[in-house]
Amino acid sequence: MKQARFWDYRNGLVKIKINAGQTLRHYQCQATDEGWRIESVQYYFNEDWNTIECDWYTREQDCDGRLDRDGTSNCWVVDLAKGMPVDPDDPSIRFPAWEAGEFSQRDYSAEAMGY
Repeated sequence: MKQARFWDYRNGLVKIKINAGQTLRHYQCQATDEGWRIESVQYYFNEDWNTIECDWYTREQDCDGRLDRDGTSNCWVVDLAKGMPVDPDDPSIRFPAWEAGEFSQRDYSAEAMGY
C-alpha cells in the first residue's frame, strides 16, 4: 500500500492522507484561561511494517503548575477505520484503532511537593 487515509481531530475533524515513507507534523500553541498549552503530533507511514506511527507531546501550564506528557502509538494500516466512531449516530466514520506505546508524564508541582 502506497497511501493511507484516516480521520483525526486537529482544530476540528480532518481526514489525513499520508504516503508511504512520509512524515506529517502538526504543532499548536495557544493561551488558555489559566496559562498556556502546546501540542505536537507527528505521523509516519512505515511502509516496511505497513503501520502508521504516532509520536506526540503536550506541554501545559495553568494555576496548578506545569505538566508535560509524551507518548507513542501505532496503528496497522488495515485498522485505520476500526477504532472509535467519530459520530455515534454515524458509525461508518471511525478514528484509527491506535495501540498505545510508551508514555511518560512529568508533573512539576508534584515534584516540588516531594511526590
